[in-house]
Amino acid sequence: MTVIRAAVLAFGAVVLLAGCQEDGTPRPVHLDKGVYQGAADTPLSAEQVRALQQRTAYQGVR
Repeated sequence: MTVIRAAVLAFGAVVLLAGCQEDGTPRPVHLDKGVYQGAADTPLSAEQVRALQQRTAYQGVR
């Protein structure tokens, strides 16, 4: 039983440590509620807008 318990603990430690930051870059601690702080979206081309409009027409979105 101790071998199984040790294996489960080792597996759990590996899973927990896999979530750690590898690059070490700091993450924002203070977030403004309702404000997106990511990179700005790139504008869509006319062709992309047309393709999205066609997709929504096929899906029946009104």
